[in-house]
Amino acid sequence: MRILAGVDEAGLGPILGPLVVGGAALAGPEGADPWPALRPLVARERKEKGKVRVADSKKVHQGQHGLRALEETALAFWAARHGDLPATLGDWLTQLGVDLATLARCPWYEDLSQPLVHVADDGFVRLHGERLARGLREHGIALLDLTALPVDVEEWNALIAATDNKSKAHFHAYGAVLARLLATVPAGVDGHVVADRCGGRMHYGADLRRLRPGVRVEVVREEPAVSTYRVHGDGGGTTAVTFAERGEDRAFPTALASCLAKYLRERMVGCLNAWFQARVPGLQPTAGYYVDGHRFLTDILPHMQALAVPSERLVRVR
Repeated sequence: MRILAGVDEAGLGPILGPLVVGGAALAGPEGADPWPALRPLVARERKEKGKVRVADSKKVHQGQHGLRALEETALAFWAARHGDLPATLGDWLTQLGVDLATLARCPWYEDLSQPLVHVADDGFVRLHGERLARGLREHGIALLDLTALPVDVEEWNALIAATDNKSKAHFHAYGAVLARLLATVPAGVDGHVVADRCGGRMHYGADLRRLRPGVRVEVVREEPAVSTYRVHGDGGGTTAVTFAERGEDRAFPTALASCLAKYLRERMVGCLNAWFQARVPGLQPTAGYYVDGHRFLTDILPHMQALAVPSERLVRVR
């Protein structure tokens, strides 16, 4: 038995909408690779009819039907893990452990009653979830954990104020998901966590020691493209932790984490767009990135006083 896990994020660069960190953990025989094991059900290089795609979320999200492709991937695996799907976006956020009362401080998150299966075919998602669960069992692979942790604008701005450092604020959320995945590795079992690199950061040893106090963390290598560590468990097992550029191309769970994170961010930004579009005639939606995010802010500026939206809950300070 060996644990393979992955961490990735979506939305570090935008000025609007949440940063979301995704995580996935699987258990299976030594050397098992979910991509070839699930080949009849999962595509890697391109979208194929009747399959979901597990790859870098930016690639999955491309094209006219990108959101549908992301939804099929994220929710089919969620159904495979849990046996069913939450009815609404709010129900899913609750399952993810998100405090809806805190989110509702932003008026665009007050109503989260829209169906969780939003643009995909509900029957396809549920059936594919059953087929994925069966395919994983046939290869002795278990889905141990799937998660997506949103850090919305107000929380992000508070982290920046507390740390005065974007990299530290980023790793606060990243580390929470990483710690959760490390905890899925049982005593005496080896594991490997592949995390997409956190910006230009090369050194993670001190962060891992903070996440796993009292556990020996060994530095294997720290280089511009890849940093690798060994976290030695009390029960004898060792978990390798790799921070690498293009981590989602290296490991299946990292690609799956990327899709979970991107999908949740898209749905939350969709709530923001829908709320403002209902109140500002002719407003075009935004993905929240720097240039178009500022265009969006310019377009809503004449309405901000009437809408009574605190800027610290809408716009990131950094």
